[in-house]
Amino acid sequence: MKFKLCLIGMLAFSTIANAEFNIENNINQPNYIKLGYRNVLNSGFIYTDNDKNFKLKKNTVNVPYEDILILLKPLLRNDNRIKGNDYYFLNYEPFIQLDGIEYKLPFIISDVSAIGSSVLFNDSNMVIFSIESYASPVSNNNSKKFKSDVYILNKKNLGLYSPFFLSLNSKLKNFNEVSMDFSKLGSVKYNKNKKTYQILYELQKASEDFSSTGRVVYEKSPIEYSFILIPDQKGPFSINNFVEKKKGTNNIISNDDGGGMYSYFLKAN
Repeated sequence: MKFKLCLIGMLAFSTIANAEFNIENNINQPNYIKLGYRNVLNSGFIYTDNDKNFKLKKNTVNVPYEDILILLKPLLRNDNRIKGNDYYFLNYEPFIQLDGIEYKLPFIISDVSAIGSSVLFNDSNMVIFSIESYASPVSNNNSKKFKSDVYILNKKNLGLYSPFFLSLNSKLKNFNEVSMDFSKLGSVKYNKNKKTYQILYELQKASEDFSSTGRVVYEKSPIEYSFILIPDQKGPFSINNFVEKKKGTNNIISNDDGGGMYSYFLKAN
């Protein structure tokens, strides 16, 4: 009986995650889930298996699209001082492969229970992608953390930019709870003459729990960010005309992106 309840819980969470991470090619995804959280070019998501005898290769996430490949590679660890050496967990190193050359991203995602990535936009100059994860806290309890970050790579100089205003962090009570917050790429428009990108992003909060239907009900007036992204030579990008406001209104909340970015130049692995 206990096993059956566990299995039912896993299946229920699987439906939630499929809706959340928009895995359109996942055979377990209900047919009525079409767009999920965002319009994506390709995405991938897994539940991790941290058994010490499990093959790490099966816990790797691969998200290919045209000339790029997002790789999330697991590292099996058991050095959590609070939970002890018998507690095995997976950290993840993210990589991006461009034209067959692999580059390591400058961070590690720790103690992951579920992880995914989505390619959102791709052309000859840049790629926009996201990484989402459910992670366990350092302390020994059943809560989880949901984290979502958006990354933009300048293909010409390998500069990586992450707008902190699109970063999401939610503390969840348990593994079965799902975050209602998410970012949604609205549009990307390229100005060929000025060689700039006009980008529109929304920070959405689902107005109802979609775990049973898989249907996301969007906010009518979410927070909206618009900005002009300019590929740079000295840095990954520069930002102009940053505007934060409620969608459908002309009332500007802020023109200050607060520095707006975490930036880094990638090096071949």
